[in-house]
Amino acid sequence: MKNLLLALSLIVSSQAFARQYIQCTTLGDSTDVAVVNLQTLNEGTLFLSSGMQNPEDERILFKIAFDKVENSHHIFKIVDGVVEGSVAVQSSAIGKSSDLLIVDVQLEGYGASEYSCFSRIYND
Repeated sequence: MKNLLLALSLIVSSQAFARQYIQCTTLGDSTDVAVVNLQTLNEGTLFLSSGMQNPEDERILFKIAFDKVENSHHIFKIVDGVVEGSVAVQSSAIGKSSDLLIVDVQLEGYGASEYSCFSRIYND
């Protein structure tokens, strides 16, 4: 019986969240791009750039962490102290590949940006 319980606990613990990669372009005339990389359901990174053709100093990487579910969106807060902000990802898209989803990014002092995105799941 102990071996069965041990085997079951190993199976359950090995079923991890597959990394979700969400690549986005801003809606509108801007060349801004964003990448949300969720390593787990609880944490990841947000990469923002004014466009890959622009200088590297116009690129920034933030650590993000899950905060709450609100209005059918998973809200992730920026947690590295560089700037306050959040990322809203449609809850229905979490953990799934998608050819179209909308992601909202809000940064204190910069306002809100809406991005058109696709997402892919990777089991690395």
